[in-house]
Amino acid sequence: MSFRERLYQGAALLLPRAYHRHAARQLVYAGERTDAVQELGAATVLALLAAVGVMLIPFARGTAFGIVTLSGAAAAALLVELAAYFVLYLKVQDRTRRVEQVLPDALQLIGSNIRAGMTPFQALRLAARKEFGPLEEEIRFATARALGTESFSDALLSMSQRVKSEMLSRALKLFTTAMRSGGHLATLLEELARDMVAMRALKKELVTSTKTYTIFVLFTIIIGMPLLLAISLHFITVITGLQAIAGLRSDFGLGFLAGEITITADFMLRAAVVMLLVTSLLACALLGVIAEGKPAVGFRYAPAVIAGSLIAFVVLRAVLQGLLGG
Repeated sequence: MSFRERLYQGAALLLPRAYHRHAARQLVYAGERTDAVQELGAATVLALLAAVGVMLIPFARGTAFGIVTLSGAAAAALLVELAAYFVLYLKVQDRTRRVEQVLPDALQLIGSNIRAGMTPFQALRLAARKEFGPLEEEIRFATARALGTESFSDALLSMSQRVKSEMLSRALKLFTTAMRSGGHLATLLEELARDMVAMRALKKELVTSTKTYTIFVLFTIIIGMPLLLAISLHFITVITGLQAIAGLRSDFGLGFLAGEITITADFMLRAAVVMLLVTSLLACALLGVIAEGKPAVGFRYAPAVIAGSLIAFVVLRAVLQGLLGG
């Protein structure tokens, strides 16, 4: 075992055993053949490096090392761990989507093979086409297990343990039940494939009908909210500047500015950035619910949405300063 492998293995011990088992299952769903301990160890080492980097900032700036630095280091480590898990989650979702996309065609092909006089095992084995992607790999793996000591029904059902898809799981249960009961397997598979195609068309129609809401949410986050925050920041900056010029004296005709402004421009700037970050994340979760019914799926758009909102805020702030003055 190399030094890097031992390092990763030692770093993975910092995480709970339950998380190890969960990550190992997610790696199987994602189609990864790597060791879960090594993957978790690599993410943990990266998280520790991020935490150390944050803790070195006070020394580089010559400031005191306090609870804020420790909180920032813990937050950096947690963000790295969450990012690593989110990447794995996206891999699982992408593999599930690819399997469900070709599943109706595979069922149709298996039904056609059975109608041609093949046994269910032969029909499934010949349905392993390269264009089916991950489903082709799972079919070959299941048929290889069925050639050994495991029964064909158990080998089929084991496919649902390697692909996180409720659609595939239901199809395999119907497949095995029809084989045991002696039903019309070819007809069942063909009807099931047609139902899946109809369900997919209905889902696409639903997504199309909600595009207006998606555009409205994106416009609000990328244009509307940065514009309002830029106007608020410019207003506070102008009022603060006028108070400094007038010296809070009423003989300038600016007596209405004599009240103390507790919100400074620096505080407003930091609050605007935080609000844009949090609101963008919430908006991405909403987009995930609208598109696929899963909030976590929408976080894949988070980098683009956050970058767009921040860039729009900077640009709109500069435009307001140029048009209205400081």
